[in-house]
Amino acid sequence: MNSNSVSVIGSGRSSVFLIEYLANYCQSNSIPFAVYDRDTSFITHAIHPDFHQFIHLLDVSDESAIEAVIASSQLVVSMLPAFMHPQVALLCLKHKVNMGTASYVSDAMSELNEEAIKSNLVFINEVGLDPGIDHMSAMKIMDELRENGAVIKGFKSYCGGLVADEDDDDNPWKYKFSWNPRNVVLAAQGAPAQFLENGKMKIMPYQQIFKHPAICEVANYGRLEAYPNRDSLKYVDLYGLHDVEDMVRGTFRKSGYCHAWQVFVELGMTDDSLVLHLPNNCTMADWLNMYLPESDAELKIKLKNFLNLSDDSLSKLDWLGFFSTSPLPITTGTSAQILEEILKAKWVLGAHDRDLVVMLHQISYVVNGEKCLLESTMVLKGESNTHTAMAKTVGLPLAISCKLILENKIKAKGVLTPVTKEIYLPILEELSRFGITFNDTVSTLS
Repeated sequence: MNSNSVSVIGSGRSSVFLIEYLANYCQSNSIPFAVYDRDTSFITHAIHPDFHQFIHLLDVSDESAIEAVIASSQLVVSMLPAFMHPQVALLCLKHKVNMGTASYVSDAMSELNEEAIKSNLVFINEVGLDPGIDHMSAMKIMDELRENGAVIKGFKSYCGGLVADEDDDDNPWKYKFSWNPRNVVLAAQGAPAQFLENGKMKIMPYQQIFKHPAICEVANYGRLEAYPNRDSLKYVDLYGLHDVEDMVRGTFRKSGYCHAWQVFVELGMTDDSLVLHLPNNCTMADWLNMYLPESDAELKIKLKNFLNLSDDSLSKLDWLGFFSTSPLPITTGTSAQILEEILKAKWVLGAHDRDLVVMLHQISYVVNGEKCLLESTMVLKGESNTHTAMAKTVGLPLAISCKLILENKIKAKGVLTPVTKEIYLPILEELSRFGITFNDTVSTLS
């Protein structure tokens, strides 16, 4: 390990573009660069062989091993699971090392702000896709509107990691994993969703989230459905939107997904609290039947009647094999873990599949007495099943922010997010050179 190196810890599917960008930058500027993970099989397969020299095996659960990496670095990028970021951040504080992540700022990370400021360090967070590009693109629009005298009255923002339309015909869910499957299975769990609608606060518990998706028409793409994220209200302060009547952030899925996913929610198959120990010969049908009341009815009919299911939702579960005698992939684990293993086998990006990222901001405002709606849309298709749109939109903003830190172009210190011009303007400008751009349209509201 080299002193004053740039170190990336973690090398999952979202790190491909990040690693390639930083490897090129560091090579060009004679900065030592290294990537560490306990399993390097994916990243060595995904990136160009010229970059293999930077990849190193490391037990990321070994704090002393991580500390040795951090102690020799000037900048550390944590691509580890989000719960591990505070541990990395504490070591960065100890050794006076700057840090970057694409994850939300947790309470534990936020508590390190004053110490980071005192140590003259930058801990940049939320510079991925969502959070990240959503913040930066929205703030750029809203700052420009305000500078032109507009009063913002409503903010709705949606984003989804999907699969390209031409590559989803083999999957009736129209969904394949382009990022962490566990996060998909546990999506929307925890505290109820909170948002503003027509000036009124709305609360939607987990059991209702997927029942009532919003329908959005996305320019240059088409129709998508969306479910609300957990807490949209915290963005009122972050974005300075204290007078808005609508404040919603949500996640996109293709038509029919949400109502079918609601089946898993209502049955309890997304529960992650109880570890099940099922018989070794347990089949998919056996497992499904455990969640249903006992009766002599055929399993498919029993499920349909129990939840009043549509034929579309029923066919989606049938395609996954839930009415079959196929063995469960695992028989010990929580319901969520078992479901995840089932989905990982069926929702895989094929060798020639490409993913899709769609983002939409709907910003209503008043300017010169006129009510207007600005819709800003990003539609980005992946290059391959390794160089995905998800990896590009998560990794590149973080990589560019790291370059800004190395070049001392971020003057603010502490635990930061990219909601200020000195951060979001240069990142968005460079992202545009990689094809990550937005199409804006403005219409007058009656």
